[in-house]
Amino acid sequence: MSTSAASPDPASSHPSASPGADPARGSQRDAASGPGRSAAPSPGASRVSSDDAAAASDRGRSGSAAVHVRDLHKSYGDLEVLRGIDLDVAKGEVVCLIGPSGSGKSTLLRCLNLLESPQSGTISVGGFTVTDPDLDVDAMRRRVGMVFQQFNLFPHLSVLENCTVSQVKVLKRSKDEAKRIALANLERVGLEAKAGQRPTQLSGGQQQRVAIARALSMDPDLMLFDEPTSALDPETVGDVLAIMRQLADDGMTMLVVTHEMSFARDVADRVVFMDGGVVVEQGPAREVIGSPQHERTRTFLSRVLNPTTVDTPE
Repeated sequence: MSTSAASPDPASSHPSASPGADPARGSQRDAASGPGRSAAPSPGASRVSSDDAAAASDRGRSGSAAVHVRDLHKSYGDLEVLRGIDLDVAKGEVVCLIGPSGSGKSTLLRCLNLLESPQSGTISVGGFTVTDPDLDVDAMRRRVGMVFQQFNLFPHLSVLENCTVSQVKVLKRSKDEAKRIALANLERVGLEAKAGQRPTQLSGGQQQRVAIARALSMDPDLMLFDEPTSALDPETVGDVLAIMRQLADDGMTMLVVTHEMSFARDVADRVVFMDGGVVVEQGPAREVIGSPQHERTRTFLSRVLNPTTVDTPE
């Protein structure tokens, strides 16, 4: 299956994001999300049912599903990483995937645009049946942006060129139109003045913001973020999260793998907690993070939110 040569990674030509913490906006999202929540009986047991996943989608800001996943399985040899995942993301919804390392969060994200190929199950993204063998992969990826932990920028190109090359090669835009769109998105992330510099001349946070601008320049319908702040200096994390927050405010559909619990609580419509390759619990962000129902979720959040606390045997 072919991939575009316009970006170092087949999906990296489509990213975007937004952070911050607006209490009023958070409460509006909670109201839109509704009261219902779903939790699997145990982290290693059955996944959330299709009905529960569909109900979670109904709590989004739009009735139309941007992402639809059913009974998704992915293995690496004998290691089963995804064990029957069901997930729906509504158009305009922001969903954060949280959970320990190795729980399958990033693998799930990468399956959505076929950076990883699942063994079984069905995936639909923006009207494309991703698991269809006859899928036009390039056409699907043009509608999906992805921001990675590492920035995947072309080091030999300027910031502006990084944001225009995929537009010209993949979307067939003229160089002038591509430049205009790229500069607008660089201004959006606060880096228009850096357009002529090379990525190596920028900080990590600035490079990640360029990656977001590059993705936005492709006009994606869906943004996937795979721990976009994990490789950044603590002082630059807030800049990237602020852009992601603005994207959410602007109505971008976003699926975000993150360990930034304050961002998930304040920006997400819904939080999905994964462990052992299954969805353990999901629901409105403030409810899941503030009062999780499942013991495994409570244990995880306690350790993340109180990292200096040491459990001592009784």
